[in-house]
Amino acid sequence: MVITYFNYLWDIDGISAGSAIKGKEFVAAIRRLGHTVHLEWRLPQPDGTVTPQKKVREGLKRYLQNYLREPKILAANIPHLWQEYRILRLQKPDIFFPRLEYGNFSCLLLSKMLGLPTVVEADCPPTHEWKEFYAQDAFRFGDLSVKLELALLNQADAVITQSNALSEYYIRQGVAAEKIHMIPNAADIRKFQPKPRDKEIEARYDLNGKTVIGWVGAGVSWTGIDVLIDVAHQILQENPDVVFMLVGSKQTMDFFGSRFDGAPYRDRVLPVGMVPHEKIPDYVSCMDIVLAPYPKFDFFYASSMKLFEYMAAGKAIVATRVGQIAEVIDEGENGFLFEPDTPQELKGNIEKLIHSPELREKFGHNARRESEREWNWDRVGEKMVAVFEKVLRARQSR
Repeated sequence: MVITYFNYLWDIDGISAGSAIKGKEFVAAIRRLGHTVHLEWRLPQPDGTVTPQKKVREGLKRYLQNYLREPKILAANIPHLWQEYRILRLQKPDIFFPRLEYGNFSCLLLSKMLGLPTVVEADCPPTHEWKEFYAQDAFRFGDLSVKLELALLNQADAVITQSNALSEYYIRQGVAAEKIHMIPNAADIRKFQPKPRDKEIEARYDLNGKTVIGWVGAGVSWTGIDVLIDVAHQILQENPDVVFMLVGSKQTMDFFGSRFDGAPYRDRVLPVGMVPHEKIPDYVSCMDIVLAPYPKFDFFYASSMKLFEYMAAGKAIVATRVGQIAEVIDEGENGFLFEPDTPQELKGNIEKLIHSPELREKFGHNARRESEREWNWDRVGEKMVAVFEKVLRARQSR
């Protein structure tokens, strides 16, 4: 089978790193099953260079981006349409597999023009995210973006979502339930696995003899780490052998670290910063207890890669009782859950694990076992291929 996957993420080594890793991982898993997958990153990526022209553009962007953001995205469909037409004609895929993206309609037109069996990856609800998080004040052409979004989903042969909450959202929007397939995110269980602490990291941060409470995250929103601040202060005051280690964006590190400036235990708060994804397993190996404290949203549609990577590494997890997380974590068996905005429940769960290495081992063992059985990219690849094959059978029977 030949699959062409179009992905429209920007800054795949920075702000979009988590979503980009997902694409790379499931593409690799499908290839391991013997299929040909063409991965096409459809947007130019930042190169890190600074020129006078870029400085001028950045200066103007502050004033104009709220007005030009959506027109620019819509206009990009014009060159995309021709470029992508050529790509698809050259690659001749059995399955066209675009990622749902805000304001994109080139995929909609090409799917119809070329009559390609089309499966859409709906990793998130793009219009909802723009309205609620990224561009609340931006100019928008009314409901055009949501109409384009739903037009592609309704025209597709199948839709792959990452959570039950997201599936239900699109069903309420009028997408046929029978074409939606929910496939959660996962972890690479070859990279993330139980292993001894990385000696170099342990020595660099003086972790020997310490219980390390860890957090990992690539983004700057949905981190939930603000609930950790008071809890961390209390735990560090009461437990002199405990360290907090955080790995993530500079913005998140600065926010968390500054809340401990002047504290006598500031040296036991370790904001590591952003590290390459291939190094994350080494840092996780040094963590005894790992946290996924997502905030409370009425519509929590995420599928936490962080959670699955913690599980694959065999770690004791404390996570928020929201969305898919509450479906994956079996309370008291492979982790603890706490209600959002209940720091004392979070603190109590962490303290139970600080004082019980046996409980940490039990949670980690059970989590790893479930990762090997279900929450790994090879299973994701198998499920995606099953959807593709179902689409092709349905096309052939018409």
